[in-house]
Amino acid sequence: MSNSFESPTTNPYIERINAVIDYINAHITTDLPLNVLAEKAAFSPFHFHRIFKSITGETVNQFVNRLRLERAAALLKGAPSMSILDAATACGFNSASVFSRTFKKHFGIPPRTWDRITPLKNSKNGQVLDGFPRYTVEQLAAFEGQASFPVVIESLPARQLAYIRIRAAYNWERNMRAYHTLLNWYQRQGGDIATAQMIGMSPDDPTLVPLEKYQYDWCVIVPDSWQASGEISMRPFPACTIASVVCDGDIHLVDKIWQYLFDYWLPRSRYQPDNLPAMEIFLSLPHLGDFQRWHQHCALPITDLYAHWTPDINL
Repeated sequence: MSNSFESPTTNPYIERINAVIDYINAHITTDLPLNVLAEKAAFSPFHFHRIFKSITGETVNQFVNRLRLERAAALLKGAPSMSILDAATACGFNSASVFSRTFKKHFGIPPRTWDRITPLKNSKNGQVLDGFPRYTVEQLAAFEGQASFPVVIESLPARQLAYIRIRAAYNWERNMRAYHTLLNWYQRQGGDIATAQMIGMSPDDPTLVPLEKYQYDWCVIVPDSWQASGEISMRPFPACTIASVVCDGDIHLVDKIWQYLFDYWLPRSRYQPDNLPAMEIFLSLPHLGDFQRWHQHCALPITDLYAHWTPDINL
C-alpha cells in the first residue's frame, strides 16, 4: 500500500478523501456512482479515482465492495437468525447469488457454510495478536454473570469530531504519531487537555478486515465552529444508541470485552450493529496510563433488530 498519505504535501487531499470515505460509510446501502463521490471530494472523476487509490491502496469499486461485504458479514455474525438475502440487500447487493459469490471469493467459503462464529480468514488476531486468546462461546457465557461485565444501553448525543485517520493502524509508531498530532493540534486551537473528551473508533471488524486495510481514527470532541486543518479532518457524528461495557485494565481485558460484546452478547440480544463504528470512549486519556492501562467504555452502536427486519415464522 502506498504511504503517500503521510506526506505533508498531501494533507489537503487526505481531508477530502476522508470526507468521501465517511460519506461511503454512511451511505453504504445506496448507489455510490463515481461522479457523485468525485463531486464530494471536489475532484474530476479521473483525478479522484487516481488520488483515492494512491491514499487508500484500493480503487473506489474495490473499497466500496469490500465495505459492503464486511458490513453484511457483520450483520450475519451479529444477528444469527437473519437470512443471507436480508443481510445482502441491507448492504447494497442486488441479489443473494451475487453476494454469495463475492463472499466466497473474499473469505474462501460460501456464506451458507459459515457458522457465524468461527473467524473468517484475514483475521488480524491471527496475524498480530498471537498472545491474545480466542474465547469459546462457553467461556464467553461464563463472563455474562460477572459483575465486571455489565452491558449498559444508553443514548449518545450528536457531536462534532476532529479526527486523524490511520491506515494499517497496527503500526504502533504510526499510531502514536497520529495520537500526539491530534492532541497537539487540539491544544493549539485553544482546547484544554485536562478536559479533552477523546474517542477511538474503527469501522472495521478485526475478525473480518485484512491487516493492511485496517483503519483507526483518533477523535476528540470539538465545538462546531472549529475548522479542519493539515492532517486533521472534521465530521459530525450522529446521535446513536450504544451498548457499552466499562473497561479499566490492560489491553488483554479490552480484547476480552470486545469479544464478549461482538461474539456472545450481540448475537443473543434483540439488537444488530448500527452502521457506525465501534468506539472506545476514553474516561482518561490513554497516555496518562502510559498506553498500558485503559480506562474507557467499549461501546458498540446498535439498533433494534426487529425495527429493520421481521423473521419469517414459516421457515
